[in-house]
Amino acid sequence: MEAVSRWFWVGSRTLVLQQLKAVLGEPLPLPAGGQFAAGDLVCIDAEASTADCATLPGKHVFSAVRGLKEQRGVAVFVVVADDDRIGVQLARFCLADGVLRWNGARQTLDTEELGRGRGDRNRPSLDAMLARLQGEVAASGRGESTVERLLQFEREDSLLVRLQDPETGLFDGPYATLKLDEEWKRARRFHQPLSLLLLDLGPGLARMPDAARKGLLADAAGVFLNECRDIDVLARFSPTTFLFLLPGTGPEGAEVLARRMLAALKTRLPGAEGVQPACGLASVPSSQITDRKAFLLIAEACLRRAQGQPGDGGLCTTWQ
Repeated sequence: MEAVSRWFWVGSRTLVLQQLKAVLGEPLPLPAGGQFAAGDLVCIDAEASTADCATLPGKHVFSAVRGLKEQRGVAVFVVVADDDRIGVQLARFCLADGVLRWNGARQTLDTEELGRGRGDRNRPSLDAMLARLQGEVAASGRGESTVERLLQFEREDSLLVRLQDPETGLFDGPYATLKLDEEWKRARRFHQPLSLLLLDLGPGLARMPDAARKGLLADAAGVFLNECRDIDVLARFSPTTFLFLLPGTGPEGAEVLARRMLAALKTRLPGAEGVQPACGLASVPSSQITDRKAFLLIAEACLRRAQGQPGDGGLCTTWQ
C-alpha cells in the first residue's frame, strides 16, 4: 500500500498496535480537540475504552467513527474481532472506510482492507474535476456542460420543496411510498438487506398548541437527521408517524439505530403529555415477508405492539 504521512491509533491492545506499526510505521499522538486534517488515517479499536476516546467526537468508539467521517478527507478504520458480526455491521453503518479483522486465536490482524480502502487517496477532488471540465467546455465553444446543467437543476429546488413535509423538512408520505417500492426492488435484485422502521411520537402530539408542536417536531427531526446516514430515507408518513428506510442494513444495525433514536428523543423532547415515542422494526430478507405491502404491514404491527408495551423500551421487532 502507499506510504501514510500521518496516522493515529485509538486503543490499548499492544499486539494490535505492533502489527499496525509493521504496516504503517509509528503513529502520532492524537491531536488536541479531535481535529484531524485531510489525508489523515485513524485506526480505532472496537474495544477502545471511553478514556481512549476522550478527545474524539462523541467519546465512544462508533460515535467517534461517525464524527471523524464528518471531517473531510479523514480515513477511519475499525479493528474488530473476526467473529464479531455486529461490530463489523456497526462499523459499516457508521461509514468507516474499512474493517481490520483481529483473529484472537492466531493473534493476527488482517489489514487487507487498509490497503484497498486508501487506494483512491490521490484522486483529484470533484471540485477540481468540475473546474477542469468547465474550462474544456468553454475552450471548445460548445456552451453549457451537462454538469453545469445538473447544478442548475439542483439550485431550482421547487420539486424538492413539493416533496417535503413543511413542519419537519423531511420527505412526505407519498415520496416515502415511492422510495419503499424502489428500495424493495433494489434489495431483492441485489440480495441486500433492507430495514424498515416506523417511529410514532404518540397521540399527544396532535393535542399540542401549534407553536409547541412545531418546536417538538423540529427537535425530533434534528434527532433523526443526526442519527441517520445520507443514504437512509427519512419521511413523515402520518401526522405522528415517521418512516425510515435503511438500505444495506440488517436487523442488528437497525435495532441499534432504533434504540439510539429512542434514547435521544427521550433526552431531547420535553415531557409533554401523550408524547411517548415507540418503534416498530422489520428487516428483509425474511421468510415472513414476501412483498413490500407485507413489509410495511408487519412493521406497523410491530409498532402497535410497541405502543402497547411501553415498558419494553418502546421498541418491537419482527424477531422478538
